[in-house]
Amino acid sequence: MSWLSVVVGGKTMRVAIVRSGSSAWVSWEGLVRRITPESVLAAGSAAVERELRAPMTGRVVMVSAAAGAAVRARDTLVVLEAMKMEYRLTAPRDGVIESVTCAEGDRVDLGRVLVTLER
Repeated sequence: MSWLSVVVGGKTMRVAIVRSGSSAWVSWEGLVRRITPESVLAAGSAAVERELRAPMTGRVVMVSAAAGAAVRARDTLVVLEAMKMEYRLTAPRDGVIESVTCAEGDRVDLGRVLVTLER
């Protein structure tokens, strides 16, 4: 894993980057995105984020998500502990939770789907 320091509005933030084959996982303030050469979007199109994935291998310490629950963008859904740090994974958008595939105490691998939102 690599770390970058990014300055936004005078505030320095850390961004985690994990390479995985030809793609990379980027984690910043609880949001996780997979970046691949194929993920370039056409001008004017939008991607609908449905899956919340583990940004790294770690242990689930809290799950506040439940299937059928309504969530708002940036609500904390899962807290993951890795490398003696806690990572708050948040909802990428407003929606309703379709499924939760992790529980407190689970060990999860990089990229594993933890929560899925309905379309």
